Amino acid sequence: MKRLTVTCLVLLFTTTLFAQVSTGGSIDVSMGSNQKAQGTGSWNLEYKLLSFVSTGIKLSGQTDFENMYAVTPSIFARLYPFLGAFAEANLGGKFSWTNKVFTQNFTMGGSLGWRITSGNTYIEPKLSFDYVFGAQDPLSWSGGVGAGYNF
Repeated sequence: MKRLTVTCLVLLFTTTLFAQVSTGGSIDVSMGSNQKAQGTGSWNLEYKLLSFVSTGIKLSGQTDFENMYAVTPSIFARLYPFLGAFAEANLGGKFSWTNKVFTQNFTMGGSLGWRITSGNTYIEPKLSFDYVFGAQDPLSWSGGVGAGYNF
C-alpha cells in the first residue's frame, strides 16, 4: 500500500511538473430560440494534464446591448482526440439581469472546435451550445473564435 501511495504521488508530481498552462479569451455571437443575437466574451485558464486531456475555469459575459446582461462562471474539461480538434463540456452558474430583474440559474454546455497552435500562441474557431436550467429560453448556441497563449 505504501508503494502504491508513493507511486501515485510521483506520478502526480511529474504530471504537474510537465503540465501545460494556457490562458485566452474568445468572442462569440450567441443565439437562442426566443431571442435575437447577443454578444458573448469569455476568459479562460486551462491546465493541460496530459497531451489529450485538460481542465480549467472560464468566466463569460453576455449582452444584447439593450436590456440583458449576464455573467457565467464555470469549470470545464476538454478532450483533444487528434491534431488540435477538441470537445469540451462545462458546468456553471448563470447570473443575469433582464429588464431590471435578477435571476440565477445552473447551466451546462459543450463546445466543438479546433485549436491551431503557432509557437506559444493559438487561435481556435468553435461552435458551442448551452442549456440553462429554469430559464425562459433555456437552449442557446454560439459560434466564435478564441485566441490565447500557452506557457
